[in-house]
Amino acid sequence: MEKIHVAIVEDLTEFRERYSRLINLTEGFVCLPEHQFPCCEDSVPTLIEDPRIKVVIQDIGMPKGHINGIASMQQIKNKRQGLLFMIATVYIEDTYLFEALCAGADSYMLKTDPDAVFVHHLKELALENGRPFSGPLMRKILDVFRSQESDNNKIKPTAFQKQLLEKILEGEINEIAYTNEELAEELNRQVKEITREIRAIYKMLHVNNRKEMIKKYQSWKVRFFGFD
Repeated sequence: MEKIHVAIVEDLTEFRERYSRLINLTEGFVCLPEHQFPCCEDSVPTLIEDPRIKVVIQDIGMPKGHINGIASMQQIKNKRQGLLFMIATVYIEDTYLFEALCAGADSYMLKTDPDAVFVHHLKELALENGRPFSGPLMRKILDVFRSQESDNNKIKPTAFQKQLLEKILEGEINEIAYTNEELAEELNRQVKEITREIRAIYKMLHVNNRKEMIKKYQSWKVRFFGFD
């Protein structure tokens, strides 16, 4: 019987070794050394071009300066829609769950899950087209969708707030931490206006600092703000 080829995209060696060991010990599955990647950039060409690979174990978080697993998965799914992705992560936050689902995740597992659970879900996903989420995770996902439908009706940023968020995000991408004074100069506004609008955005997004604001904005801007 032809084996199902599985790829791993995981920056931590201990998890790459754990997943590859479990996969190669599971009858009918194989994970070749050349299909084990420490970062998303290295994995994308192979995952798009190698037709042997049927399943990808994908981490979300990657080292600073690298694209994350969700962005990488979305890029690959645009080229190979039939490729199955199992997200294996430490995150169970609402934003990560929803973002992974929107990007095309077929399964979502926690790194703390026992080996037997990992193997069970791998088999269900690859062989049986079974339910790719455990009961607790499925309930969590349903809660996320319900809560976001409610939030979607509440968050209505102004045109200037969108402009301000984009400028702050631009700085984050380029590793520039804009001060309120610098933002005022860049956007031709008064410092007190920048301060007031940032406070309003914090309240609207239910966050307490810029790091949380950027994270939530990146996760939800397509859904909330209509940006591409």
